[in-house]
Parts: sequence; structure tokens; C-alpha cells
Amino acid sequence: MNSRHLLITGVLVVAVLAVLAVLLPGLSAPQPPGPGEGEPAPVPTSTPAPVPGNGTYTNTTYGYALTCPEGWFYTESGESVWFSSPVKHEEVRVNAIPLASKNSSDDEILLALNTTYAEDLKADIGAEWVSTERISLDGVPGYESTFSVPIVEDDRYTFVIRYAIRDDTLYSVMHTVFPAEYDVYNVDAAPAAESFRFL
Repeated sequence: MNSRHLLITGVLVVAVLAVLAVLLPGLSAPQPPGPGEGEPAPVPTSTPAPVPGNGTYTNTTYGYALTCPEGWFYTESGESVWFSSPVKHEEVRVNAIPLASKNSSDDEILLALNTTYAEDLKADIGAEWVSTERISLDGVPGYESTFSVPIVEDDRYTFVIRYAIRDDTLYSVMHTVFPAEYDVYNVDAAPAAESFRFL
């Protein structure tokens, strides 16, 4: 993973933690629910593992699935899973962060998170907020925020974050949209991210 992706990842983790610290006092690390009946629990991995042969990664711990093209990999790290192309370039990331207690509405948490994303991404990588709109993340009301990020000279890439709260867990599904000359596999990032579904 290159330094820009590590920076974005760090910014997003800090953003989520900052929002949760302000809006959710008393946050603790709850035990995740057990695996679904009849389904094997995903094997945690800190190195890329091939997405199963049918192309569908299933996370029974946090209750979601995502379909990737053939030859893609996934890497699990705690509450985050990122999906990379055959050349191991990260294209999509899913975070599932349990909320121990909520003193704010789902909408307030999501809007505060978006504000933090916009401020931190601008300060750390020069990202410009483009838009935020209401969406449905597999039937759950949420938001989609789009940012434009500089690469070199006039080249930019788009960073899209879709996020919602379901069953007291904050889900965010992120993907990048690079110019074709930077990443030939990136055309599959948006369809993979949009395949996200709750179990």
C-alpha cells in the first residue's frame, strides 16, 4: 500500500474516532456478534488473501457481503477490510465500527462524521469536498460524500465514502476513482463498492 493510501486510511480512522469520542461518551470495545448459523467465520488475515472463488467476500462478524472481480484480494484488520486488485492496489475499504452507546441520533453522528472527513482530508491530503447526498446503503438511510484529491500537477482522483448506521454499528464503504492511466483495475472499484449488502 502506498503512502497516500496509508495517509487516507489514517485520516479516516482518526476522523471516525474523533467523531465517536465527541458524540459517544462511554464508548467501549464490545464483543462482536458470533458468526451466522451454518456459515464459517472469516479467518482474520493481516496479509492479502484471495477473495473466494465465487467472488463474494462474506463477513459474518459484522453481517455484510461484497462481490469483487476474479483475482482480487482481501485483507482484514480489526473492524476494517480492504479489497485490492490483482496487483495488490487497494481499491475498496469497508469499516464496521460498533457503537457502544449513542447520545445522538444516527443522522447527527453521520453528519458530524462527514464534517470531520471534510476537514481532515483537506488538511492532510488537500482533498476538496465535492458533494454529500442522502442515499440508501442496502436499504439503510445514510449518506454518500465525494472528495476530489490531487495526484500530481492537474491530475486528481475521486474518493467516495458511503456510510450508514445499522444495528448500532457504523458502516462506511469507501472506494477510489483514478484516471485510467494510473490504475487499469480501478474501473471495478465502484461496482465492487456498490455490491455491498447486509446479510
